[in-house]
Amino acid sequence: MTKKHKPIVHGPGQGEHNSAFGLNRYFRVTPEHTGGAFCIFEEEIEEGAGPPLHIHHTEQEVFTVLSGSVKFHCDGEETVAGPGTTALIPAGARHAFRGIGPGISRVLVMLVAGKGEGFFRDVETEGLSPKNGMPRINEIAAEYSVEFVGPPID
Repeated sequence: MTKKHKPIVHGPGQGEHNSAFGLNRYFRVTPEHTGGAFCIFEEEIEEGAGPPLHIHHTEQEVFTVLSGSVKFHCDGEETVAGPGTTALIPAGARHAFRGIGPGISRVLVMLVAGKGEGFFRDVETEGLSPKNGMPRINEIAAEYSVEFVGPPID
């Protein structure tokens, strides 16, 4: 008998919610769905918000801007991306991003390979933020081959 497959389908704002680092995030396709090959999540970035400068040592990060505008910083170069734009951040690149709006920008993010999603789960579970727990966040990040190397970008 042939195994019947079912699609994984999530619309905007659907999927498991996560708010690590104060950003609304919705896990749409998880590493469990893909055998660890990749994960996809939607992220809402408030104007002026974004993570500290960091490196994913083993994962590539692909962003597609759905609405608003986002500034990407990658190894010293900056680009502003609007709706429909896709940006690839290679593994090992020092990078960060910042919502420049207007208002909330929405991006679809794919991590390849997909284990980095667990970082966001762990940070939220422990109730951490850069203001109250950066030493512990760095410990968790190391478990996912992520390293924070500087402040957020302007």
